[in-house]
Amino acid sequence: MLIAKETALSIVQEMKAAAGCDINLMDDTGRIVASTDQARMGQIHAGARELLEKGLDRLVVYEDAPRQGTLRGVNLPIRMEGRAAGVIGITGAPERVEALGGVIQRMTEILLRDAQRQQQEMLLEDARQCFIESWLFSQESDLAELELRGHLLGIDITRPWTAALLELRGEGENGTGKELDNARALTKIRPILRREDALCAVVNQRILMLFESRGRHAGLLRVDRIRSEVESACGVKVCGGISAGGRRGLDVRLCYQEARTACLAARSGGGILFYDQASLEFLARSIPPAIRRDVLERVLGACPMQERRELMETVRLYFQCDGQTERMAAALYIHKNTVHYRLQKLKEKTRYSIRVPKESVLLCLCELFSRQEEVYKEA
Repeated sequence: MLIAKETALSIVQEMKAAAGCDINLMDDTGRIVASTDQARMGQIHAGARELLEKGLDRLVVYEDAPRQGTLRGVNLPIRMEGRAAGVIGITGAPERVEALGGVIQRMTEILLRDAQRQQQEMLLEDARQCFIESWLFSQESDLAELELRGHLLGIDITRPWTAALLELRGEGENGTGKELDNARALTKIRPILRREDALCAVVNQRILMLFESRGRHAGLLRVDRIRSEVESACGVKVCGGISAGGRRGLDVRLCYQEARTACLAARSGGGILFYDQASLEFLARSIPPAIRRDVLERVLGACPMQERRELMETVRLYFQCDGQTERMAAALYIHKNTVHYRLQKLKEKTRYSIRVPKESVLLCLCELFSRQEEVYKEA
């Protein structure tokens, strides 16, 4: 009977609460592996050993025999997969506890089966995590061997796969974001991912999902639905990236790199980005921090920090609304003339006009640089 000690102790405690007397759980050698009487832990229970050796359906002990490791009570076999895998013992006067035997026996078998199922699921998930890491990051290039290993774990690497990376961020004391323990959060998320038929693993403090490619729109709907459920389950904000398209075999490694690039770009603005949406954000991120700060200082150096944020918010909305002042006014719940005033103020403070194509590119980069600088301060 392979079961974690903590699980075995939890079972006997639960059975004691139901029966109102001490409970012992013995393995298939008759050794007590869990007991509500701590003094009996690890002892050989002679009655349990006799029951197992003779194949009895029950063994009642009418007299205490401490030297044999037995006390008055009833002992019944725990059957798993058609054989006696252990014994459950109920301590007490036989005339009182014998009637409880059948119920306690069935409850224990149910709990043990459930515990073993959970252990098997955890072992399978651990094996899949190791396989995913090997699939994506090792130098292994033997496709046939990788395909066979995947098949043994129920993973068909010849299917077209899409990768998505999610990053969970909570709130710090001053309202800034901070990275969470994604490994712990994953325990809450796994049931959500199982419903989605997605492979999942923790990779570099981010949650990786691999799922069958069924088109761009279907992929976005799936990841956005998962993002919403994760935010609700964990009480955090989630950003992420999705690879551009489905790939097979060893090419899935490119899917991960694409999802990572998109996730890094999404981190500064939030939400979910596809790889092909992340080009400008990623370009901005690839510029060294010293150069980014120099550009920001040159364009916005004369402005106080709060004014900088207001100006960059104007730039962000301008591009988000495709330069349409009516949409900007609606988004801000202000009059269109106020939008024109804000654009004029932007030109006066920075000496660049957002309506001039070359100058608008610089302002757009400044807005991206500003968001990325905020992210670095929060990290």
